[in-house]
Amino acid sequence: MAKIAFSKLGLKKNTDVKIIKWNEQEIEVKQYLPIEDKLELVSRVMNQSIDDNNYFNVARLQMFLVLEITFAYTNISFTDKQKEDLFKLYDLIVSSGLWNEIWSCRNEDSALPVDEYTDIYSWIHEMMTNIYEYKNSALGIMQAITADYENLNFDSQQIRDNLSNPENLTLVKDVLTKLG
Repeated sequence: MAKIAFSKLGLKKNTDVKIIKWNEQEIEVKQYLPIEDKLELVSRVMNQSIDDNNYFNVARLQMFLVLEITFAYTNISFTDKQKEDLFKLYDLIVSSGLWNEIWSCRNEDSALPVDEYTDIYSWIHEMMTNIYEYKNSALGIMQAITADYENLNFDSQQIRDNLSNPENLTLVKDVLTKLG
């Protein structure tokens, strides 16, 4: 089989945009986002979707997916002030129907290509699954225990000093007496 030089294929990156009309404004929706930008988008969505207990909040995940896709794929500009309240921004984009114009899985004429959305969506969910599987694996559990162990303060001199303090020693004796 004869080899063909890659440079002779004449490949060009897809820079097409689809125009949607919204309140007499023309919104451009990119038909392809470079892979580096997609990976950054996925990372931002994942990082912003973790709750206080280090679990993925699916509602936050959906919210940030909508926002990040809107930021990355459209020519809509947002002020820093508007981005201060992302919950309000999400509500405006979704409840107004704008999001349905940008992306509609029920509409083959969706401005955002189905492949673009489904790739990003599936990567996020696959990564989420992989993270949970790792955290619950023997290696993940051992790593968590090791991290917790390293965070403990086992300064023996400090423990000795605390126990030699007469006030602390009295408290320890009182506790032991009450325990029987």
